[in-house]
Amino acid sequence: MLERIGFIGTGSITEAVIQGLAASPARPAQVVVSPRNADTAARLAASYPFVRVAADNQDVLDACDVVCLAVRPQIALDVLAGLRFAPRHHVLSFISTFRMDRLATLLPDVARITRLAPLPMVARGLGTTIIHPADPLAARLFDQVGMGLEVADEAGFDVLFAATALMGSFFTMLHTQGVWLQANGVDAATTRAYLASFYAGLSAVAKDTDTSFAELATEFSTRGGLNEQVIQDLSAQGAFDAFGPALDRILQRIRKA
Repeated sequence: MLERIGFIGTGSITEAVIQGLAASPARPAQVVVSPRNADTAARLAASYPFVRVAADNQDVLDACDVVCLAVRPQIALDVLAGLRFAPRHHVLSFISTFRMDRLATLLPDVARITRLAPLPMVARGLGTTIIHPADPLAARLFDQVGMGLEVADEAGFDVLFAATALMGSFFTMLHTQGVWLQANGVDAATTRAYLASFYAGLSAVAKDTDTSFAELATEFSTRGGLNEQVIQDLSAQGAFDAFGPALDRILQRIRKA
């Protein structure tokens, strides 16, 4: 168990990670959070006695050896400017578009820098957090709030990071399907319960088998049946083909930032 971990940036991802750690065997003895988002910081401190709100970002660095950078890329340079890092710091960067070479330039005194992409599901102990380079401490920590997946090369990390941009489209798909169900007479509560359980079941099937996704699509689509018809209709409208170009643009954004 970590004795102490700090967070510079106290937004939704920091809150999710702390919530997940609070319910896990890996809960640190103390978590120190920056005061930048005062409402979130105060809520965390009120909810968890092991959370302390720092006086400022430098206070986080002075108090902790392991520090998570959890700020938006747009403000990261301003936040990091003037902060005094030291060789003892082990930095876990959640900054989406800051690659290793840029982080090393910004933090020349830091001996250990690791990129991670924790997702909101870690609050429930679910999902996968990608990690680069391999980092036993980060892997152990995030194995307690889902699964930590170490990625050997940064190019592969960036590709997986791009896939995190699919979360919003997933919920938009649920919303669109829910609108159709309700327009055809299903009440809102039943719609939500059915679709959430429906996709949870399909995800469980995908997770618990080695069968490829393409083979599962065939297995779940009887020839001449309803599922095959929907695949054909969506394919004809280019729905599936749109994913590749959309993800290409996300990957380009990550690599060119």
